[in-house]
Amino acid sequence: MDTVAESSKIDWFSIILNGGPVGLAIMILLAVMSVWAWVVIIGKLRSLSNLHNLSERFLSNFWEAKSLSELNLRVKDMDYSPAREVFRSGFNEMIRVLQTREKRGATGSIPFDTVKRTLSRQKMLEETHLGSNLSILAVCSSAGPFIGLFGTVVGIIRAFHDIGSSGASSLAAVAPGISEALIATALGLFVAIPAVIFYNILINRIKKHLVLLDGFSSDFINILERHYTIKSDQEPNH
Repeated sequence: MDTVAESSKIDWFSIILNGGPVGLAIMILLAVMSVWAWVVIIGKLRSLSNLHNLSERFLSNFWEAKSLSELNLRVKDMDYSPAREVFRSGFNEMIRVLQTREKRGATGSIPFDTVKRTLSRQKMLEETHLGSNLSILAVCSSAGPFIGLFGTVVGIIRAFHDIGSSGASSLAAVAPGISEALIATALGLFVAIPAVIFYNILINRIKKHLVLLDGFSSDFINILERHYTIKSDQEPNH
């Protein structure tokens, strides 16, 4: 009974080693892709969670600050976060708009269209930063099964060639070669399935962060327009 149980166990390592040079190269490539994908997955999960917490902390400071100028002075001491960078770009553009208006001696309402465009541009830059390395997961999820399938096709060709050379036609002669070939497909799916799952999870987290930045950008513009519209309305007419 023990002998039958031992004989039914699959020796995965021996099967991989017996896959020939092409099959072995494909197995190594898929193993490297799997490790690479998991490194990206773990790193991005930690990074996105940390950045989201930092952005929320910055927004708390934003609403607690007495003025935008006061907050801008404290920004350099804060840790990096996408929300902080969006604020800095918008505040700097606001200063440039006000300085230009003062030099020209303009009066009346202040157009903040350039501030809006600056906030939008910075948000796109932060989106690119948040999504860095996700292309690796996309490659692993799309290419993994095809690489595995290629290994399977090569393995089956090799198995049938060996069968033809030996002249054996029994199931016992065919099965080992086919099982070796199918290992590549299984490993390709092992690479692709986690990559697809966590790619979508990470994309969803990035979207949530971008919603946070969109809301902050809208609040920032609303504050500017309310403050300077009221201020311009209170200026004496000449």
